[in-house]
Amino acid sequence: MHVGAPKGKKHRVFSQEEKIGYIEAFLKSHKSGRQYAKDAGLDYGCFCRWLKAYHEEGRDGLASHRNRCGNRYAALHTSKNLDELGQLQLRMAKVEADIARLKKEYQVKGSGSQKEFVTGSGKSFRSSKI
Repeated sequence: MHVGAPKGKKHRVFSQEEKIGYIEAFLKSHKSGRQYAKDAGLDYGCFCRWLKAYHEEGRDGLASHRNRCGNRYAALHTSKNLDELGQLQLRMAKVEADIARLKKEYQVKGSGSQKEFVTGSGKSFRSSKI
């Protein structure tokens, strides 16, 4: 099964305006979604996701979601344009995540078959059930 762009080709990225153009042209045409996507050179599954987002959220549903992805704590180290409030909010979120991890009362050391679970009291054990 092929996923993504073919080897050596760039992944196609569509702007919100391009997506809206394809959707509106489809709605004016009298073709099936599959036939329109094929004629336009679009992946049918991707086109269906655009249609669903357009019907559920309107034009805003076709906006890029790339800014919601990735490690949100990376901005603490890489972003120099965050204001003081933004930095404090990110730090608080990171501390809350650390507290939630520590409430589990164990840490994981090693990886694979060498994975070891160390409890808060210093006892260590190996288990594949945790």
